[in-house]
Amino acid sequence: MKGQQEWSRLAWHGIAFDVPDDWCPGSVEGDYANGYLRVEDEASVRMELRWETPRRGAPSAPDLVDSYLKQTRRKLPRGAPEPRVDRGRAIQELAGLDHEAFTWRGGFHAHSVLLVAPGGARVVHARVFFEEGNEEKALARRIFGSLRVGPYDGLEEWSVFGLSFRTPQDWRLERSSLRTGCLQLVFQAGGDQLEVARQSLAEFTLRKSSLAQWLEGFFIKALRTYRLSSEPAEYRGHPAARCTGVQSLRARPLAALRRRRHATALAWHCPQADKLFALRCDSTAPDDPRVAACAATIVCH
Repeated sequence: MKGQQEWSRLAWHGIAFDVPDDWCPGSVEGDYANGYLRVEDEASVRMELRWETPRRGAPSAPDLVDSYLKQTRRKLPRGAPEPRVDRGRAIQELAGLDHEAFTWRGGFHAHSVLLVAPGGARVVHARVFFEEGNEEKALARRIFGSLRVGPYDGLEEWSVFGLSFRTPQDWRLERSSLRTGCLQLVFQAGGDQLEVARQSLAEFTLRKSSLAQWLEGFFIKALRTYRLSSEPAEYRGHPAARCTGVQSLRARPLAALRRRRHATALAWHCPQADKLFALRCDSTAPDDPRVAACAATIVCH
């Protein structure tokens, strides 16, 4: 249908929601416990998401809204007109969760929902901005109704610039690189490390090397201390390559007294999307099964 809005999924640190397809992250800060995500279109900031972990049990959503409104009013310039606030609304899709939806009309205009995650683990505040005279209520309802705060079934949801996957809830994001054409997210769990990556222009890239060569080269910095063995493979009907290795004792002389470190890597070429997907795990487990488990959640086309 002409003019029909296309939507995509955005998920960061296990907080997931739907957004119009032309909205994308403009800024990300913080970590799993406390952070900020700004979402933009080509013209302006359209949405903000903040989350925090209370030191002690989280107050109820209405109490948190009371506190937010009080703090926001204090920031108003002297002599500014009193904002109009409509509150006390509920989102049907969030029934059973402690939340409150409200709208602020003042120096800025925004629809908001404040949600306390089950167990009070995190407090999430999402704001969708609008211009006076164009309140876009249906758009805000769609976004708020799709809001989910993980984990679910022990997994955290991630989705950014079309790269969607899930990780076990004990993996925490250590660093990320969201460059045009290449996305890389590195997670840490204890002493183990997991990296998930996607690169565009796959056909052009593979003109210069085989998939196995590209896999070793892509992770060359992380794998430089390992004795590697690579082989071609097939994954989900796509051309693939697998790489395994054990860390050299020269790299860690004391490793002989501990369990050896192993590297497990997988990459595949999705011709339909013209993209390369790759995962790497550094752990004490040979051929770590968590690579396959995470890879199975990736949507490649």
